[in-house]
Amino acid sequence: MNKVFVLNNIEKYYLKYDKYISDIDLHILTSDKLDKYKEEIKLKEGHPLYKDYLRLYIAYKEGGLVIDGKFEIKSSLDNFFKNDVFLGFETENTIATNIIWSKSKENLVIKKALEEIEKTEEKDITEIFSDVLNRNLTKTYNSLVVCNKSIYIYPYDYFYPIDYERHGKNISESTKTILHKDENISLYCKIKKKIYYKYGSYSLRYLLSLTDSIRNKIGAKRYIIKQQKGKFQDKRVIKDSVAEAYSILCSYKEKSVEYVIFHNPRWMGVTSATKELFENLVPLQGLITNSQVNLIAKKIIEIKPKQVIFSAFEYGYDKLARKIRSLDKSIKLKLFWHSSNSQINGQLVDIMNWKTNLKVINLCREGIIDVFGTCKESLVNFYKSQGFNTAFIKNTVRLDEDLKNNIVKKKRDDDKVQIGLYAAGMDWRKNMFNQIAGASLIENSVIDSVPLNFDGQVFASKVNTTMQGLKKGVKREELLKRMAQNDINLYVTFSECSPMLPIESMEVGTICLTGDNHHYFKNTELEKYLVVSREDDVCSIRDKIKYALENKDIIFDLYNKWKSSYDNESKESVEAFLNM
Repeated sequence: MNKVFVLNNIEKYYLKYDKYISDIDLHILTSDKLDKYKEEIKLKEGHPLYKDYLRLYIAYKEGGLVIDGKFEIKSSLDNFFKNDVFLGFETENTIATNIIWSKSKENLVIKKALEEIEKTEEKDITEIFSDVLNRNLTKTYNSLVVCNKSIYIYPYDYFYPIDYERHGKNISESTKTILHKDENISLYCKIKKKIYYKYGSYSLRYLLSLTDSIRNKIGAKRYIIKQQKGKFQDKRVIKDSVAEAYSILCSYKEKSVEYVIFHNPRWMGVTSATKELFENLVPLQGLITNSQVNLIAKKIIEIKPKQVIFSAFEYGYDKLARKIRSLDKSIKLKLFWHSSNSQINGQLVDIMNWKTNLKVINLCREGIIDVFGTCKESLVNFYKSQGFNTAFIKNTVRLDEDLKNNIVKKKRDDDKVQIGLYAAGMDWRKNMFNQIAGASLIENSVIDSVPLNFDGQVFASKVNTTMQGLKKGVKREELLKRMAQNDINLYVTFSECSPMLPIESMEVGTICLTGDNHHYFKNTELEKYLVVSREDDVCSIRDKIKYALENKDIIFDLYNKWKSSYDNESKESVEAFLNM
């Protein structure tokens, strides 16, 4: 018999439980029946975890399923009763005990949870189970948690899918119960709930995907309109950025610099790549008024550089280029392009980049931009065939020795194969899910990821691996430290221009696998160790991870020789670009 103990529920829900729980032995715990448990337990009612303790105590004392609240069961729970214990996340990083199962009486995990609650009033129930299971559940973020192959904590869409907390939760095909609280929910949540009840979870998922697509289209169009009107950025931020750029240009006047190069300091990858290769940087987040364009253009004319370079292309850079050209035709205008056509074309999220690309193409065709420089080798030949004056600039990474010395090469967990997966998101080109799947095939492995992606965590739990890390991005130095602590890092993406991360990883002493979409290691022995030629083949990723780990010493011996030669090639490519 499957014993079910029900507290604080109503008949219209619990009288239908036999439809979803076979061989049910239903116990409705009215207040008088609860009194016997309340008399037995050690905790006083004023304790912040009193309700959690009471539920856990019933599960410990009786065994079976304890349900506290107006829960409506929507799908069979029979398969869940194979577990020794199960409960669920209520939000992305908090668990709840409103539904808890114990396969037998006097379960040791539940006993330990009761004992931990008795010791403190300072911890919440998530922290209690973190201690009991030796797993930081506050940083697990709604994944399926499995301990000792018998203790299961399920994501919130299983038992707590209604978004009372305004966290963006959704009902899914995994939903087993609906908790009806006497609390308000948003209109959008009410609509989703009605669709689920009338048409089911799969129809709801389809409609949510459709509405997300429509919202993205509308959002992109609004962003374009704002950009065209110069309203996409905080005017005060732009004003301060223009003042800073003007001040820096004034300092360059005294140095009689040969060139200046503009970049947006908010674009971290672009900024890092620019700093590695060039001097005389001018951080500028955009230009939104003609007076700002005129101010910067006139200062450039005043300091008389032989060339002005744009590293990537922020809003207003096109107007600045045209103004400089109109004031002084002798100054060469050049572009350092950091993207490829496959990265910017055909995606709603990349509409702005595609518009920028078209803007750059027009400036080249009009003769405003004299040299189109790119670190994507295949683009050089393509744009050369279009009649552009092109240059191949080889990205590199040269870490400061003080920075290197500050990075300690120490693993977080010596018992695990630690695999880093960074800058990985839902963007198609990042290939996140194939990389997670490949890593999951490495025995005793754990994935460290920054920023931690919720969908990636859910998928990782489905393929029986652990994905941990930090929810928000970190500064470059901190990311380098994390990369240094891994056995291997993955950057097996579908499309790149010339990624910095693989070389950054190698520079801090950790092997990094990449996709077959850039010029690094091309036609060298390193290619067979570090480049995955079939990025969508999970087993290829797995095999390359194993092969690289087995040949670490060989790889770094080859890499050090390659890097020395490559850095010279990079320096020469920059000089060639500047001399064009």
